[in-house]
Amino acid sequence: MKLFIIVLVEGEYMPKILKKLSEHNYHGTVMPTLSIRKALLSNNVEPVPMFGGISKVVEYDHSPRPMIFVVVRHDEQISELSALVNGAIGGIKGKGFMYSLPIEYLEGIE
Repeated sequence: MKLFIIVLVEGEYMPKILKKLSEHNYHGTVMPTLSIRKALLSNNVEPVPMFGGISKVVEYDHSPRPMIFVVVRHDEQISELSALVNGAIGGIKGKGFMYSLPIEYLEGIE
């Protein structure tokens, strides 16, 4: 069993990916996330003096980076999911990245 994770740089690609996954009967969860850089630039804690000026100069976008999580039973489904994502958005390079992790324990879904 594996956990397949897609991390997108921008949310604009998410609807195409979700539609393609749904058409092939894959279901999962979507979570908005922030990169470490965005989180540091947007926190209210006073930064270390050396980096303090940078946060006042750098322009940044507060939009979340979507992450899509899909649990699959069979390892060979990972290559199918990868092909679906790449086909939906014309390739992941420059738009995000995807990876899988083994699942050692799972309870609550069949």
